[in-house]
Amino acid sequence: MVDAPLNPAATSVVDYSRIPGPGGRKSTMPAPDARAWTLKVALSQRPWSFVASIAMALSFICNGLTPVVVGRAVDEAIATASLARLGFWILVLAGLFAVAIGVNWTARFMLIRSQQLVSHDLRTTVTDRIQDPRGIAGGRRTAGELLSIASVDTTRVGEIVMMTVMPVAEAAAITYGALMMYSISPWLSLATVVGGVLLVFVALRVARPLQERSVARQRALARAAATATDVVQGLRVLKGLGAIVTVRGRYRDVSDDAYRRTIHANAAEARLNGATEAAGALFVSALGLGAGALALAGRASIGELITVVGLTQFLITPMTMFGRNLASRWASAEASGRRIRDVLNAGFERAHEVDDDRASGFLAALPTGLTVVRGSNERLVGGLESLPRRRVIVAPHEADLFDGSVADNVHPDRAVAEEALRVASCDDIPEGPDKRVGENGRMLSGGQRQRVALARAVAFDPEVLVLQDPTTSVDSVTEQNIADQVSEHRAGRTTIVFSDAPSWNAVADSHMHVDELLATAHELLEEAPR
Repeated sequence: MVDAPLNPAATSVVDYSRIPGPGGRKSTMPAPDARAWTLKVALSQRPWSFVASIAMALSFICNGLTPVVVGRAVDEAIATASLARLGFWILVLAGLFAVAIGVNWTARFMLIRSQQLVSHDLRTTVTDRIQDPRGIAGGRRTAGELLSIASVDTTRVGEIVMMTVMPVAEAAAITYGALMMYSISPWLSLATVVGGVLLVFVALRVARPLQERSVARQRALARAAATATDVVQGLRVLKGLGAIVTVRGRYRDVSDDAYRRTIHANAAEARLNGATEAAGALFVSALGLGAGALALAGRASIGELITVVGLTQFLITPMTMFGRNLASRWASAEASGRRIRDVLNAGFERAHEVDDDRASGFLAALPTGLTVVRGSNERLVGGLESLPRRRVIVAPHEADLFDGSVADNVHPDRAVAEEALRVASCDDIPEGPDKRVGENGRMLSGGQRQRVALARAVAFDPEVLVLQDPTTSVDSVTEQNIADQVSEHRAGRTTIVFSDAPSWNAVADSHMHVDELLATAHELLEEAPR
């Protein structure tokens, strides 16, 4: 992948909403520093999420109409032994079921589609920020932590779309239930409304610890994933050092912590579920007893009693889920959303790219050909990395490879990839350019990974190529071949090699100490990261 030129005026917040989604669809994500960010994410798929809300509300109401139809059938058909009225109400019930199936399918389809689109937009937004060549400022973030944010947290926040669908449908169901109860008894209707409010209050009260524990759980899981990632990446080295037992102990500690944090968060969620279920059961039981008392007093018919009992059974789900969804899902989404925004709002390690005039002045002072620089300086490397990437490529000592073939990791043009692999002496790789490298090159040896990464830098063919100890993992004969071939391939262009290896010194057109290069780059370093 070739990085786009950086914008010198870039701030710490990037407008990722311009990044296209599937099929060129424009992303609907709010800016990461927007107020009420989670709410705006939840509403980002309107009007389709609103269609899902309306369809789900109709589905709930259709389900709630079932006991009403059954109650009317009992009063008008069963009690009067009217076969015609019984047939009529059976047809009504069948039509009701057909409508319920249709609107429920529509609601589920629109809900899942909206959730997936939000999750996709969040994943692409987070991964674009992680891959931004300017880097992420602040504390060190491990690969495992960033992976957790880009996968688990984005999925969890994507599920927040449900908050624009299910609570709306549940509120509509409770309102409908109250209206149906009012047709039987105003007191039952009032009890339904008051009971719904009390259940929400209980859920919000019990759910207070859940958000904090959800954040702690996500962080602990990220640490465990990060440790596992680091162990897998360095497994060969760890085996060579005989440090497997030590690493196993460290991973056990972070894994145990993740386990405890998960149990802690799940316990809070279990208390929430138990409290809402118990409160809901008590409420509908009281409502059923009240309806029974009305029937005994002759103030409600048998059909109305059946309607009330059916409605209470219908209402227990929306009433308990209403408060639970508001509390648990919102708390989890807020916790994950906070971690996502921490990454998106983070500043850049390299906030500016050196302007073309300043870069041209520095590049003109560099000697043509292959120059070997003795010594190293992180600030100098940072200054070189701030040069325009369309002109200068700084290839790190260790570079990541992606799952796919060797050629795919080097260049999309097969001919260019093969030539670069020849320059980097990759001829000994079994299966050649078609060899699958595995995630981060795990199916290659250390020397093969290093040479494939070198080939990728060579294939880009920049005006200036900077290599940092590019052959430390190969034998001396292969190192000499690489040095000869890179020197020949890059003849007439500028190549800077930070290395003390004799092979590179032997083919160098010029030699320089790092202090000399620092003196040449003194103006450049005024804009380099400190």
